[in-house]
Amino acid sequence: MTAAPQPEAPIWFLPMNIGERDTTDQSPDWHYLGEFFQDIGLGDRVRFAVYRSTAEPAMHRLTSDEQKSYGARLIAVFSDPPTAPAAWHPVWERDELRPEVEKLARAIARG
Repeated sequence: MTAAPQPEAPIWFLPMNIGERDTTDQSPDWHYLGEFFQDIGLGDRVRFAVYRSTAEPAMHRLTSDEQKSYGARLIAVFSDPPTAPAAWHPVWERDELRPEVEKLARAIARG
């Protein structure tokens, strides 16, 4: 009996350190490319920042920061140009903002 084919896994591991702040902005391994904001209602906005790997220029990280005391969180790892599916934090997998957030992040990644 043969095993069913497994879905293609994202090329990069996305650590799920829930409750921990992301430190991408402090790492020499990542270069800040830009940011954008999305309104989420009731006057609140989320800041999204895009970073490029210094070791692998196609690899990017996307962080979100609701500008509260808990700081930025890593929400996605993706390649641009796309060579594999993006890895999203499970909370973001079905979020209605995700398509627009991904589009804007990729635009920043492309420069």
